Amino acid sequence: MSLRTRSSLIAGLVTLVISMVLGAGLLAQGYAYEVGRKTEQIATAARRLALLTAQDDLSRPIPTVSGEMVQVVSDEGKVLNSTADLAGEGPLTSELPPAGDFRWDGVVRHDGKDLLTVGFRVDSGDGPPLTVYVATPKPGLFYDPAGLLTLAIASLVGVGSVTLLTRWLVSRALRPVEAIRDRLGEITASDPHGRVPEPERQDEISDLATTVNQTLDRLDDALSQQRRFVADASHELRSPITGLRAEVDLAIMETAEGGPEHQALQTVDRAADRLQLLVEDLLAVARLDAGMEPRSERVDLGDVIRDELARRHPGKSVLTDLDDSVIVEGDRLHLTRVLVNLLDNGLRHAESAVWIKVSADREAGEAVLEVGDDGAGLAPEDHERVFQRFTRLAEGRSRDPGGSGLGLPIAREIAARHGGSLTVRDRSVFVLRLPLLTRSATLSRPSSLATS
Repeated sequence: MSLRTRSSLIAGLVTLVISMVLGAGLLAQGYAYEVGRKTEQIATAARRLALLTAQDDLSRPIPTVSGEMVQVVSDEGKVLNSTADLAGEGPLTSELPPAGDFRWDGVVRHDGKDLLTVGFRVDSGDGPPLTVYVATPKPGLFYDPAGLLTLAIASLVGVGSVTLLTRWLVSRALRPVEAIRDRLGEITASDPHGRVPEPERQDEISDLATTVNQTLDRLDDALSQQRRFVADASHELRSPITGLRAEVDLAIMETAEGGPEHQALQTVDRAADRLQLLVEDLLAVARLDAGMEPRSERVDLGDVIRDELARRHPGKSVLTDLDDSVIVEGDRLHLTRVLVNLLDNGLRHAESAVWIKVSADREAGEAVLEVGDDGAGLAPEDHERVFQRFTRLAEGRSRDPGGSGLGLPIAREIAARHGGSLTVRDRSVFVLRLPLLTRSATLSRPSSLATS
């Protein structure tokens, strides 16, 4: 659940609780007000009827007004007069006003209902004192459905408004964070020079962006130093390794075959070959990590394969199925290196044959290069692991102990730089996909880009 959703829900729940508390308070206050209003209403009626009783001007039975029930009761508990709805009934209550007072207020239970009741003491002249009781039904808690509905609607509107407002405010506050996240997603090891935007207002998010940029600066410096070291070390090693190989080759030619010196020199020659391969691969990695863009030229994948096979004499069969005019745009040397790495990998793992296929997927707009072999292939869990730098599976080490573990990672990196991909299919088939250069694109491209 996102932060804006959680914040909106929390704000809505808090607002709902506050609305319920305030609503309950308003309901209680309104109820108390209504009870007080009703009490004063019947008290006014009781006072007026008490005056009429004292003047002996009260009619029999007492007329009912606004649903009020009235009884005139003597101290002995005898009902002397009442409204028609209480005719023939006993007194509503035996409570009398307290000594020194003439009014009594209370709630009386009658016929299953609670009645607000007010009693007024009346001095009847020569006769005994009388009490006039006026009663009306006590209002219920939800005495005003329309008002209650209005309160509920207002509460829901308030909760909804606060929830939406909170979501908008949180979204607005998180926009700089989203911009930072998006920019961080674009920064890669091959392009570490990007920096996240720093908001203009000075707050915690601005401090976060500043700290992130400072961290990226340090990482960029560390990567630059590492790449310079790899490139410089590789360049410095090329000359001595080349000289070493020349001296070893000369020494091999001057020693007798089969002797211990000859075998030792051959071992040194193989080690020098591996060192040279490793240095060349490290140089390629350094160039790729430095973000060197490939040259833009038309490359026919079929011609690249034919040229490479023409200068090779592999000890295993290489079968080809090459469509004509499968043209891509890129660096011919880099794409040749991809083919060489895939072909060497296939020859290393094949039992007897390697096959190469070039085709065009017109619907997807892609050129497809497939290199497979009849070897045991890769386990599914190794399909991605072989593209990690310096990763060499046990079978590869046993078949070719001189490998560097950088060939396939370099091939995938070159494919990505050309807008394509390199994946494994069916255990032993490597599939390279590159954007296909259509004929219309070729015709519209300047001639300087259409020649090697």
